[in-house]
Amino acid sequence: MNLPSRLTEIGRATATHEAIVYQNRRINYGQLKTEINQLANGLQSLGAKPGDRVLVALGNSPEFVVSYYAVLRIKGVVIPINPAFTSNEISNIVQDCLPSVVITTASMAPVFKQLKTGVNIPLIIVVTQKEISEEGIVSYEEIKSKGKDTFLSSSYRRRDPAVIVYTSDHTGLPKGAVLTHHNIYSNTMTFAQMYEMTPNDRALLVSPVYHIAAQTCVMNNAIVSGATLIIHDGWAGPEAVLQTIDKEKITFFFGAPTMYNFLVGYPDSHKYDVSSLRVAFSGGATLSPEIFEGFAEKFGIEIVEGYGLSETSPVVTSNPMKGPKKVGSIGKPIPGVEVNIFDYEGREVPRGQVGEIVVRGPNVMAGYFNKEEETRWAMRNGWFHTGDLAYMDEDGYLFIVDRKKDLIIRGGVNINPREVEEVISSHPSVYDAAVVGVPDAVMGEEIMAFVMLRKGEQLEAGDLQKFCRNNLAKYKIPRYISFVENLPKTTSGKLMRKEIQRWTSHRP
Repeated sequence: MNLPSRLTEIGRATATHEAIVYQNRRINYGQLKTEINQLANGLQSLGAKPGDRVLVALGNSPEFVVSYYAVLRIKGVVIPINPAFTSNEISNIVQDCLPSVVITTASMAPVFKQLKTGVNIPLIIVVTQKEISEEGIVSYEEIKSKGKDTFLSSSYRRRDPAVIVYTSDHTGLPKGAVLTHHNIYSNTMTFAQMYEMTPNDRALLVSPVYHIAAQTCVMNNAIVSGATLIIHDGWAGPEAVLQTIDKEKITFFFGAPTMYNFLVGYPDSHKYDVSSLRVAFSGGATLSPEIFEGFAEKFGIEIVEGYGLSETSPVVTSNPMKGPKKVGSIGKPIPGVEVNIFDYEGREVPRGQVGEIVVRGPNVMAGYFNKEEETRWAMRNGWFHTGDLAYMDEDGYLFIVDRKKDLIIRGGVNINPREVEEVISSHPSVYDAAVVGVPDAVMGEEIMAFVMLRKGEQLEAGDLQKFCRNNLAKYKIPRYISFVENLPKTTSGKLMRKEIQRWTSHRP
């Protein structure tokens, strides 16, 4: 079984059941299946073939859902990316995966049209706008309107690539985790079964759907269950979320700890009825005891914390939905997934001792796209090595204590400091830069940059942030910038990040 086949089953069995709610649109499963078939046929008429990579640069919308499933239906590979990425960030991904088709918004079309001239492939740009007259760009609605309502079913192999999720590697450049049809289907179905999802459930999508966590835990979770997916464009504040929970009788909500923090702190929450909510799931960053306890006290429901990575489709562990939860723990391995703690020599460590989290199971990626060496290293000895340090207690619960990787987690979103350092260092006045995360009460972590200027150069923090805006997505721009005379490095020239981290207590 796979996601497209499951959707066909749901569409046949419950065609009139509400599938998607977005603004003033309400789409049932029969209509959703028809739209997906139409777009799938339309993509094939453009020349898209099985195995072709289709880049989807869309925000939370029905068009994302339809595009995602239409690409899977033609046995293509979905490349979901943040539509707010700069042309520099997009260029790195496009040059790596060489998509044959891009589905995006009208505002993003010029970026891809410019990139098209530098990529040696016949890139087709599909824009979610009704009327397009520009050369080299075709209309999503026009393609869909010309497609047939039915689509001949395809056979899928378990290891056929379905989605490539891009993360940053140790150099700050993007690398694509290849997730197979079996990876994403098995992880979604296990998650849906753990949280007892049924067609009566109503899941609220607020987290960015181009992240694998929102795809598995919300979008796909709702669809494989025949539930209703209520879509928000993104996080618009606690009032908007509470209004929707009340109005649409939301039963399932997923968000980063930052979102829960805002909900706990919202003073007028008593105005809204949230009694329909039965699952509040959190991931992406550590959930503090204060947020856990505050949410339970205010809304009468405990947050369930879990853990995962792009390379694992993503869910690896979770606290139990029912019964006691261990605050501060990422829970136990989900059914069918093995988790262990290894030392630096690949040996299992005793309970209570810190080591690296390693994972194996049906959710673990096939590998990194076009990166055999990185794949072999990450998957050595038959285990995926996460780079996260943790210990397992006597009851089998895991507790994260540190990250071997230098990732900054801002509002539940991973940011590779090396990517930000590369951009800052490309400024003509900058000699060197170091970027670290600093604690923040709202976002969990904020970005701080320590910058060495070239001799005789002068630069204001605001000017450097403006320079970053042209080369980095907004959430990656350092909030704090400190100009320094030197950066601590080892004799081999590596940044001493632990030493730099000590400087952050003196941030502006």
